Amino acid sequence: MTAKEICVLLDLEPNRIKEVHSNIEKIAKIVKRKGLELFVMPPKCKNCGFEFSKIKASKCPKCKSERIEEARFVIR
Repeated sequence: MTAKEICVLLDLEPNRIKEVHSNIEKIAKIVKRKGLELFVMPPKCKNCGFEFSKIKASKCPKCKSERIEEARFVIR
């Protein structure tokens, strides 16, 4: 799920996406205690395929495109 999808699922305002991003580390610790694991698929540039190292991205440093695929989070 993306941060936007998490907000929709939890009936949060769209402007609370920053809170979802800031709480991902806490969620990972909680999930680990439950015997599960949080996987993060980092953002990726739709134009050139550049993969970001952070979970938030707005502009590709390689091609300067703003067509960025959001980070996705999976709990298994």
